Amino acid sequence: MRPSPRSRSRSATVGGRAFIVAVRLALGLAVMMGARRQAAAQACCAGGAVVTPTRLALHEDFALGLQLRARTDGGSFDPQGTYARTGGDRIFEQDLAGSFRFAGRGQAGALLPLIETHRTAGGLADTGGGLGDLALNARYDLLLASEALYLPGFGVLAAATLPTGRPSDKATPPLLTDATGAGTYDVTIGADVEKVAGHVYVALNAWVTHRFARTLTVTAPGTPATTIHESFSARLTLLAVAGYVFDSEAALGAYVSLMNEGTATVDGVEDPTTRLRLTTVGLAGVLPVRDRWRLQGTLFSDLRWNDFGRNEPAGLGLTASVVWVWL
Repeated sequence: MRPSPRSRSRSATVGGRAFIVAVRLALGLAVMMGARRQAAAQACCAGGAVVTPTRLALHEDFALGLQLRARTDGGSFDPQGTYARTGGDRIFEQDLAGSFRFAGRGQAGALLPLIETHRTAGGLADTGGGLGDLALNARYDLLLASEALYLPGFGVLAAATLPTGRPSDKATPPLLTDATGAGTYDVTIGADVEKVAGHVYVALNAWVTHRFARTLTVTAPGTPATTIHESFSARLTLLAVAGYVFDSEAALGAYVSLMNEGTATVDGVEDPTTRLRLTTVGLAGVLPVRDRWRLQGTLFSDLRWNDFGRNEPAGLGLTASVVWVWL
């Protein structure tokens, strides 16, 4: 049985806000007030943003956000999953994000990053950057987290990435510091299951990403350029979230995410050394500022133990964002 919006408790409202805190900021994120009208809106905001930090509550029509992200990579995983310390990478990112509501329970958004990388390796050091890949996302909430008495909330997630950044095979500096993109399109579909209980919110998100094949040019000193055709296995990402909201409406959340991708095929031959894996944990917080502003932040770290990653750099970092909404 579904209670009416007027009968939803403030505890459900608080739980919905906990989700907003944790998932908006998780992605890498990730990624989104006491009157009855606000209670219904916040409960309906339960759910996660796959890409942008500008998740809309039900009573919000548009949102615009600026997110700053800093990350340092102290090592990387090899194809067998062994972690080793390597030369340091420092990545700085500024993301412009926006979202709009296209239906009562549906919303879509976009995020455009500007990326700068400082890299040291082999006695060399270099800095470069540029625009990254444009990310698009959408979601539709079939059932809200506090809408049914016993059933969890359920939302459908979708996303796509456009290769507006510069891929590594097009980078010009010796350390490839102006590489800012993956060099291919991808599409994502997923689901979000969530539930509120008083001040506490828990959720599990899962999505599958298909990266389209690409052809890249490989060059080496003293040898002619060659082309390589590469196709990819599906990528699975799992995200678990828990959050707590205080009576003041400040909130804290924690999350863990796991990304895993199978082997790639290079020139028609499957390469068993190309599997990808990365495990990340983080803490998130949000502070509402009046009705139209939100301050958000996260601290995150990849788990740098053997077998928690494959063929991926590993490090730690933080994000800080400010979001402005239109009602």
